[in-house]
Amino acid sequence: MAELAGSDIFVGNADDANWVPKVDMEFKTDDEAYQFYNNYAKVVGFSVRKAWINRRASGVVISRTYVCHKEGYQGNRRDESEVKKPRQNERTGCLAHLTIKITENGTYRISEFHPMHNHELVAPGKAHSLKSHRVAKRSRAAVAGMMASQKAKIEYLVRQAGGYRQVRFFSVEDAANKSWAPKIDMEFENDEKAYQFYNEYARRIGFDVRKAWINRKASGVIISRTYVCYKEGFHGNKKNESQVQQHRLRSSERTGCHARMTIKLAKNGRYRVSEFYWDHNHEFVTARTAHTLKSHRTANRARLHEVDYEDDSRVEPRAKDENLSELTVANQQGDLLPSHCKNYLHAKRTDTPKPGDVGAMLQYLQGRQVDDPAFYYAIHLDSEDQVTCFFWRDGRSAVDYRYFGDVVCFDTSYKINNYVRPLALFYGVNHHKQIVVFGTALMYDDTEECFKWLFETFKSAMNGKEPNVVLTDQNMAITNALDLVWHGTRHRVCVWHMYQNATKYLAQVFQGSRTFASDFGKCLYDCEDDEEFASEWIKMLEKYDLKENIWLKKLFDDRDNWSVACGRGMFCADMSTTQCTESLSSMLKEHLRQENDLLQFLGNYERVLYGRRYEELLADHHATESNSLVASSRMLRQAANIYTPAVFDIFQKEFELSLDCMVYNAGMVETTYEYKVTSEGSLKVHLVRLNPLDGTLVCSCKKFEFVGIQCRHVLKALDVTNIKELPLRYFLKRWRKDAKVISLRDMHGLATDNELKSTRVRRFSSLCHIFSIIASKAAETVEGCKFIERSFELNQGNQRTTVWNILESVLLVLSSYTKETNGGFGISFHLIRFCSAE
Repeated sequence: MAELAGSDIFVGNADDANWVPKVDMEFKTDDEAYQFYNNYAKVVGFSVRKAWINRRASGVVISRTYVCHKEGYQGNRRDESEVKKPRQNERTGCLAHLTIKITENGTYRISEFHPMHNHELVAPGKAHSLKSHRVAKRSRAAVAGMMASQKAKIEYLVRQAGGYRQVRFFSVEDAANKSWAPKIDMEFENDEKAYQFYNEYARRIGFDVRKAWINRKASGVIISRTYVCYKEGFHGNKKNESQVQQHRLRSSERTGCHARMTIKLAKNGRYRVSEFYWDHNHEFVTARTAHTLKSHRTANRARLHEVDYEDDSRVEPRAKDENLSELTVANQQGDLLPSHCKNYLHAKRTDTPKPGDVGAMLQYLQGRQVDDPAFYYAIHLDSEDQVTCFFWRDGRSAVDYRYFGDVVCFDTSYKINNYVRPLALFYGVNHHKQIVVFGTALMYDDTEECFKWLFETFKSAMNGKEPNVVLTDQNMAITNALDLVWHGTRHRVCVWHMYQNATKYLAQVFQGSRTFASDFGKCLYDCEDDEEFASEWIKMLEKYDLKENIWLKKLFDDRDNWSVACGRGMFCADMSTTQCTESLSSMLKEHLRQENDLLQFLGNYERVLYGRRYEELLADHHATESNSLVASSRMLRQAANIYTPAVFDIFQKEFELSLDCMVYNAGMVETTYEYKVTSEGSLKVHLVRLNPLDGTLVCSCKKFEFVGIQCRHVLKALDVTNIKELPLRYFLKRWRKDAKVISLRDMHGLATDNELKSTRVRRFSSLCHIFSIIASKAAETVEGCKFIERSFELNQGNQRTTVWNILESVLLVLSSYTKETNGGFGISFHLIRFCSAE
């Protein structure tokens, strides 16, 4: 007991120390009480255990008892006979403990303290080896290490970023001659650039900026705008002070400051500083608090988002770390508030289906497939099994693609313009110069992977046939995906889309000048070669003072991918014109903006699609009735009998313009005659080459190569050489009345193509495509549908009848039937006899 007495003396001598627990001592939390008792235990020489606890239903601790580590007795949980290595019992039943209870004010008060131990205490030099003190020491070391690590990281990031930003303020007088200070007649590309310039000036001086008055045209273009100091005017409560409780009265921080900058729209489409008042009637903020001003917090956040990644998945890790370091350094400097750090990561999914859309889409697709056996659809999922894209096309679209799929436009403008539905269309132009839709997609993702899947799916839906030319909007993800999937397709940026982009990026210029739209359109559509395009472009930049416009500079550097003048040697089916595209857009926009459910939208979309097809049917009927044309020219009569009315109108205009052209004989090279032709009102000379032996016609304007219709220069050269009819090779099949004539030889080629004859499944798919062409035509009339059914029943009983015999008899009768009813089937007897002879 002598040893215990020694311990008692040590404890007794500590009664007056402030580190010794006493009854009625209070702590803010139970953990604070535990730390206090544990520190006491370390001095005395024992370890602490958290023993009993009493909680309320809400989880709040009501009372808690901390005991000596030797409290109670510790034995093995199993019988000692079953334990190979029995645990040593180190507990002695010590009664030393401390109990705390919660008070009415929420603090914890010591209600019981027993200091006496019944065992030998540990010497102070060895107390750190006890469990509760080891934990405390490790916790402190971890915290210290973490703080040191965080400090080192912050210092490293700061050094990588070039050190802490030193904020230096200038007086208004000293700043007057600086390049970053506003001055009268300074010009800016747009109003946002002007705001950023004035805001940067305000940051250097030490005040905040507010966007005040604005004046717009009816079209929405800003005419003038004024930016003011944040202390402009006087700020009072909106209600009467008598209606506002005293403790809710708003303090007025405004002083009626008159400092401001006003900009106005100039004729060149830029914004010019028309008024600048620099004098303030208040103190400026200090450098320490400058970052807390509202406009500068916004500017700091905007600087972090200046890099706009096309696809976050392709960003290099190092680049991501650099952006993160910039964010960290800015935050350490106080430039960012916690709320500004939200949503910093770039989201790959630009849109998500609305609740119920996926189910409605599946219901629609499955229902359409029941109604149309040739209907095709596919669904794409991302790595998280979320729907990113729907694609579908019906049987009629596949038939149209076979005839007019040489040039395809992939239009994502509906998605980009933030309509209700993220619609994307594959479409082309038929022989009546009307838009025909080849496929439809709802895209909820803009990544390269999603576009790649979509192009692969479209190719599969069209039996592996790729278009010769595809026109798209400017998008790097689309370009990369096309290069990977459609190897035999030439990619061009659609000029119509380019013009639409220009109306957004150059909205102030379009609205500020009445002639800019005409001059810009001339550069896009009317130039015939690269030299003329470059000359007209430079004239436009000089006329409207746009030499420093960054967007136009990039546009000119990339002209080989979109300029009509640079791509006239490529057949684009005259898709550069806007009439057809604008008519389709105007019809779709009305339904895309409606806030209705997906099934209603799909119903509206189908009605638009069927309306377009009905217009094509009417155009077919009109073409059959416009064969006879009273004209003095044999070439016009020839063209009227071959071309559809819409295409003939274009040809007739070229023919009439050729009458006013002047032609000069330029010589002869072997068997080729060369003529120089000039149009009325133009000094530009076009060179026409004519070979009468093989009927070759070539003009330097390349209209035929680009549009597929001969130009006025060639027609003039033919006239002077007494050639009164155009060689048939220059009447392209896609522009003719019989553009959709079905040839059994062509259809047989589908079934025997090397790519499709590898398996029975592919041959079956090819035959389905062939019969879908016949079915789509026969379904146009009740009589045609009944005839197909009777023909199939009659030929099904004859086992010797082949598929081609059935097709021959069906097409033969349909041909005679459609000729009698002025239908548009157009099957010729010589083709049937030719195929049957094979």
